[in-house]
Amino acid sequence: MAWNKDVLAKLNEVTTVQNHPNDDQGKSFEDYPIWVVTIDDKVYLRAGKGKESKWYQSGIKNGGSIELDGQTFDVDYVPVDDPAEISAVTEAYLKKYHGQYPIDMMISDKCADATVELKLK
Repeated sequence: MAWNKDVLAKLNEVTTVQNHPNDDQGKSFEDYPIWVVTIDDKVYLRAGKGKESKWYQSGIKNGGSIELDGQTFDVDYVPVDDPAEISAVTEAYLKKYHGQYPIDMMISDKCADATVELKLK
């Protein structure tokens, strides 16, 4: 399933979305605002604590959802390991969040290694 253009446009406008990764029982265990970027028709998040982040580990294993303007989107969290794609996501973070705290952390190698693409279920 693909993201529609209206949702992608809104994701480009907002500062954060609510991140709801699922635990092993399929229940959301977190309601956490998180920065989001898009490139073309793809949506990306990064874990501030890197791959050790609980939401990162649970999201990859169990999926979850994001909330945007009261609408919930069920997603799979797919790790990104292509260096060119990770670099493009870093540039998207710099463009969207330039000068905001904690941009330096979010473009660090630790966070870049914890880049995920959100794929609609």
